[in-house]
Amino acid sequence: MDSKFLDVNAIAVFLDESHIGHPFLREAVMPGFRGDFRLLLSSYLLIRARWVLVSRWAVAPQEADTAVGALAGIRSPTYVSGDGRVVVKALELAGETGHDMYDCFIVALAASGGATHLITTDMALRYVCEALDVEYENPVPREVLQQFGISGRPSS
Repeated sequence: MDSKFLDVNAIAVFLDESHIGHPFLREAVMPGFRGDFRLLLSSYLLIRARWVLVSRWAVAPQEADTAVGALAGIRSPTYVSGDGRVVVKALELAGETGHDMYDCFIVALAASGGATHLITTDMALRYVCEALDVEYENPVPREVLQQFGISGRPSS
């Protein structure tokens, strides 16, 4: 059975129903809640997604808390946490790929948790995923991704 890890971008877009990418993330993630694949989450990334919702996308804090709390209350996902080896792997990966350390940490965390796929909206993560043999999965069509603005809404 596939195991799919959601990065912070995927979590935030999935939680924000007004986001232009939400329908695509919903379609990609919901089968995991039905047991079609093992859904992997990180509690740290749920908190980070809350920060994105409130600080970057101006979602009301109470609304963000409700959304994050609802996702956190679902029992079916498997939670992944890393240790020092994940950090060391991320450092090595950043050095090998020239990619951002934080993004390398996310992919290393996914791999350490047994992820076969990383669900994200970040196009640059494709190459980091390849380095760790984790399948890159971006369910949002390129033409929709190009409409993403900093607010998470379509750019004008």
